[in-house]
Amino acid sequence: MRYLSYIIIAFFGLNSMSAQNVADAVRYSDYSPFGTAGAVGVGSSIGAMGGDYSVIGINPAGIAEFRNSAFTFTPSINTQSSDGFFKDDNLTSNRSRSSFLVDNISFVASGGNRSGVWETSNWAVGFSKLAEFSRDVKIEGSTEGSITDRFVALANSNGLDDFEAGLADEAQAIFLNENNIFQSDFFDDDIVNKDVFLDQRGSINELSFGWAGNYDNTLNIGISAGVPFVSYSETKTYKENFQADDFSSSLDYVESLNTSGAGINFKLGLQYRAIPQVRIGAAIHSPTWYSLNDDYATSMTYQYSSNAESGGDSAQSPDGSFKYGYTSPWKAVGSIGSVYKIGVLRGFVNADIEYLDYKNNEFDFTKHSNDPVEGTNTQEVNGEIDENLGSSTNLRLGTEVAYESLRFRAGYALSSSPYTNDSETSSSWSAGLGFRGEGFFVDIGYRRRSVTEGYNAYSVPDAEERDALAIIDTDYGKIVATLGFTF
Repeated sequence: MRYLSYIIIAFFGLNSMSAQNVADAVRYSDYSPFGTAGAVGVGSSIGAMGGDYSVIGINPAGIAEFRNSAFTFTPSINTQSSDGFFKDDNLTSNRSRSSFLVDNISFVASGGNRSGVWETSNWAVGFSKLAEFSRDVKIEGSTEGSITDRFVALANSNGLDDFEAGLADEAQAIFLNENNIFQSDFFDDDIVNKDVFLDQRGSINELSFGWAGNYDNTLNIGISAGVPFVSYSETKTYKENFQADDFSSSLDYVESLNTSGAGINFKLGLQYRAIPQVRIGAAIHSPTWYSLNDDYATSMTYQYSSNAESGGDSAQSPDGSFKYGYTSPWKAVGSIGSVYKIGVLRGFVNADIEYLDYKNNEFDFTKHSNDPVEGTNTQEVNGEIDENLGSSTNLRLGTEVAYESLRFRAGYALSSSPYTNDSETSSSWSAGLGFRGEGFFVDIGYRRRSVTEGYNAYSVPDAEERDALAIIDTDYGKIVATLGFTF
């Protein structure tokens, strides 16, 4: 099963006090541009076709296909529905959320039909959404063990920190016994009621600039620069409740994280018309070099009651902040497409194949710090990336059929897992409609995607069998509409 290897472990480190890990590397490198409704309708499979602003994020050579200048504006309605449950308890909880966003604003300045061997020389600038992180998740159930197992392990191995074990000690969730060893109120086989609430928000939006030209009506050449902006926030509320004949307790633990920053990348692409009906494309995407900042805090409340006594307290961490560097993998995209005409119908089919090696993800915690501990942290996290992530090959298929002023679109995408010990794949499908008028066009697209993943509500150092492993099934829906003008 996919969740056996696809485990997202969200925790705050003891030294840098931030949440950089393998899951963050996947989050900031595993995406595809949404862009216009036309691109969404064909599953973002336009690498050999072009003629749509979204191609700037796939193969910028496709910008050369514009014969007129164009402006586009694309809002979207996004829906999310998640089912969460603990692996050792089949109780399933559902949460859903919807949001209204802007996925694309763009302008392409076309040189039109030029004299000489250069048929077009076009410039493009615009904004596109690369990733959407909004999600609302609830996980509830009764399983063996307590999150205090984690706090005890941290306290006994690393001492009391300001964000986890230290708070647990201050709130009386853990304490020193007569042997001067930290322990909690729980036995190993106690069955504890658990509730986890995840409130995730944010996105990656990219501002792109590009040029492309068509040479001798045979070869398109394009280059672009992108400036992606990252905004991600997560509030994780973990609750425990335990009831026995002679003892009861409750624990609330809240972790909050806000990540923000920006980066820069470059893309180079070619498109070649082998014969009038067949087009071949190839593009290289450089890594994105990010500078990111994490702001984080935690709080805890613990209460207990027994026949002998009752007690507990609340504790609040200081506000933490950490600035660091992150580099995403380079990417290669190959495309092949064909245009056709059958009677009154015209259209195209296109296939994109995308390759990237997630091992090339790299964090740099020393970029803004001289602390030698951060050098060790950098090696440890990058070592985990090298151990757990591998290469991935993604396939996108899309087609468009035109009848007079109408456009009908469909697309399908298949992605392999970035994790080395996970052979499962995920898929999405899409569909769309469009209308071409005199000087304007309107497109509507829909995309549906389902993801199954593992999630650790907490992890116990050096005791993986004590981890609280949960499963999250999430369905994402996106409805987009593009209004465009040509001139």
